[in-house]
Amino acid sequence: MFSKSKRVNIVITFVLLFIAGIPVWWNTTTTYRSNVDFTEINEYYNLKDNITQTKWPLFKQLFNQVGPIQHDIEVKTAIEYSLSFTLLNSDPSDIIPKWDFPYLSNKYIQPFIDQISDIANFTVQSKISHYATLLKSPLYDSKENSYYIPSAFLSEYINPNEWQLDTPSTNQPTLNFIIYIPKTTQSPLYIRSNQYSNSFLIPQWGGIIIHNVNNKNNNNNGPIDLTNELEDQMVSFKYQLKELLGINNENNKNNNEKKEKKHLEKKHLEKDIILSNDEIDSTIKRYTAENINVSISTLYSLSSLIESLPNMLVLDNIRDQVKVAIESLGRAHQCLEQSDYNCALQASKQSLASSESAFFDKNMLSQLYFPDEHKYAVYTPLFVPVCFPIIAGIFQEFKHYRNKKLNK
Repeated sequence: MFSKSKRVNIVITFVLLFIAGIPVWWNTTTTYRSNVDFTEINEYYNLKDNITQTKWPLFKQLFNQVGPIQHDIEVKTAIEYSLSFTLLNSDPSDIIPKWDFPYLSNKYIQPFIDQISDIANFTVQSKISHYATLLKSPLYDSKENSYYIPSAFLSEYINPNEWQLDTPSTNQPTLNFIIYIPKTTQSPLYIRSNQYSNSFLIPQWGGIIIHNVNNKNNNNNGPIDLTNELEDQMVSFKYQLKELLGINNENNKNNNEKKEKKHLEKKHLEKDIILSNDEIDSTIKRYTAENINVSISTLYSLSSLIESLPNMLVLDNIRDQVKVAIESLGRAHQCLEQSDYNCALQASKQSLASSESAFFDKNMLSQLYFPDEHKYAVYTPLFVPVCFPIIAGIFQEFKHYRNKKLNK
């Protein structure tokens, strides 16, 4: 039998465990959740079909003015894009190419970027790579003494993922522009549809241009400077970049007008691109509308996610980023009331950046798949060995108390 002092110790230990230990354990294992206010977003999202009752009625008008935005070709909206230009050589034993890309970029790419710098930030990088082959040999045209790839089967011949371009890992979209130099035994190489071509566009990814090099006059087998030859390709890349960014004169053109415009662009690639004021204004409105729409959708999705996962960690920085995003939406609406679309664009970019930063916060993602069952699996092996002697002692004390009562 336990002595009186031992019985007192058991009772004290039991009291301390449940009065002090359990609250401490509860507080140290409870997931912190900052109070994030999504009231304005939820109200807008629930009343978005009723313009008169929403807090930001001009957003709906802007969406209707811009029209539906399709991303069949266009890259998704972002506050920063990375433009990667690659001179891709198939066989360095045939030719070792070089180019003065800073010169080409400053002459062709940078002026175009300067015109659209308000919609996003652009970073430009370039490189020369070798040993890039086609998935299978192109077809030979004996009449033309050339090789060709049927346009309907491009994916069977060219897969950029096999070329190991080593594009930088970033959360922002990367647009790739490749000048592919085929090996001598497969040159000249063209893409055949209704007519011969040497370029094509990959939706939401970038563009590829096949450049056939005349290597017969290169007797010293040294590097060949292709800078002058590639000036037309830079203009082609600008047309491709324009299409990938969704920059058009008008958003409501019918398909025939768009096809005719593309045909004229291909026919006159020697002419450089200078965006008109109407194109720039239309682009600003389009990106403003899309930034606002994506921001609201992201915030609403974040609200639903936090509500559906009570164990998700929500830190104060998430609350602050959501607050900045909502305040930026309000500022964008104020700019629209004043018909200041440049101001609205900058506010929408801030809202987009803050909303996506909050949604993709690494601390939230780390707690996304950590349910209560995991806690029980971790803490049960720790608490059971400690609690078992105490529970056994309490049981023995209960038996002693009952026997003592029966003896009386």
